[in-house]
Amino acid sequence: MITEDLVKMSSNQGYVVEIVYENLYYSVVVILFYIFGEDISDVSNTYCSTDNEEVESGCMVTPGGHKYYVPISVEDNLKPFIGKSFQSLESGIAFYSEYGLLSGFNVRRSAEKTHSDHTILSKYLVCHKAGFSDAKLNCPEGSRSKIGKRRRTMSGRCGCEAKLVLKYSPGNIYIVYNFIEAHNHPLVPEDSRHFLKGSRKMSTCSMNFVFDASKVNIGTMKSFRMMKELVKGYENVGATSREFRNFDRDLKAFVGVADAQMIIEKFKVKQETDPCFFYDVDVDPAGNLTKLLWADSTVRRNYELYGDAVSFDPTFNTNKYNMVFAPFTGVDKHNKCVTFASTLLSKEDVPHFTWAFEALLKAMGRNPVCIVTDQCAAMKQAIPKCFKETNDFPASRHRLCMWHITEKFPLKLGHFLCKETEFMEKIKKYIWSSVIEPDEFEQGWK
Repeated sequence: MITEDLVKMSSNQGYVVEIVYENLYYSVVVILFYIFGEDISDVSNTYCSTDNEEVESGCMVTPGGHKYYVPISVEDNLKPFIGKSFQSLESGIAFYSEYGLLSGFNVRRSAEKTHSDHTILSKYLVCHKAGFSDAKLNCPEGSRSKIGKRRRTMSGRCGCEAKLVLKYSPGNIYIVYNFIEAHNHPLVPEDSRHFLKGSRKMSTCSMNFVFDASKVNIGTMKSFRMMKELVKGYENVGATSREFRNFDRDLKAFVGVADAQMIIEKFKVKQETDPCFFYDVDVDPAGNLTKLLWADSTVRRNYELYGDAVSFDPTFNTNKYNMVFAPFTGVDKHNKCVTFASTLLSKEDVPHFTWAFEALLKAMGRNPVCIVTDQCAAMKQAIPKCFKETNDFPASRHRLCMWHITEKFPLKLGHFLCKETEFMEKIKKYIWSSVIEPDEFEQGWK
């Protein structure tokens, strides 16, 4: 037949015929169809583009030249049909959603009809590309609406008419009342269906990974890339970076302003398992956390052994509440830094420093022999008040940090002496040594 010869001619030439009225080949086929009454369904399928996505989508063409796509990779028992019944509305929605994922499109819940007793009588489930965007419907062409501005995002809606209608039936069951299978857009190919919104779901493992990564200040994008490397590919993650960011956002919203109470509850649990764990807390009249000190059994043991010289450094600020993180540290017998306690303070004034030093005494039970700080006027007043002489312990000696002192050498002695001569190298040899004898220091100082 002439139609078969046309098909062979197009395939031999390697030419994919576009199905439009302006195309000569297709016009001839349409004319022959109306003259001879030939069935050109096979011809239409041949003329459809041989692109892999369209082949997987089951591309078909109407005699009018319009393409439509029918899923062809779904088994018959997984396809809905008119008259199919479900025990509940949610089971029907879940069935169609699963069918959509296997076919290559997302399912969106649409209109519904409800009885006076709130029973849903009918429910429409449509393709995610059904309808058109509000901007196209409401805004005049060539103008921009100033009312109800939205984010500048691309709309994928193209008026797809694929849908499933579930209707209520006596016996609390729902029956498929209407089912339109054809789509007016290509379906997502099988190797990309894991990016569909319905397929993207964070597993418990991914949630725990994001939570643990946030504890060590690893952002959601970096944790997403790390997760991709662990599971050997984006398709195995089960979610996109957007889901990772949304989960982190929802987690922070869930915690909200209760994070201070959460850490107190955690300390209480830790104190039950470790009797030597110590913490002290103080709040303002509004109930907001303003002061916190904690020390576990290990750091308290460190203080007992190496707590003669203590350094207090309130130079670190936290990100969210701008609270000061101030650790009490020292040096062990191996010349390694050890921690004695940690504090969070909302302010750097005399009352806050006084509270921190008194809480340290509660935890450790004795004064340090020497406490080293920077040149803070508030600490200069708080230290003699807290670490004063008692019947059991002498008063602590307050000394300034060597680093802060050496930083002021150029200002006090002049830049020429410090920068252009060997003075700094000579003096550091004696002031930075922890094992030097007094006579050797005096000789070196002279």
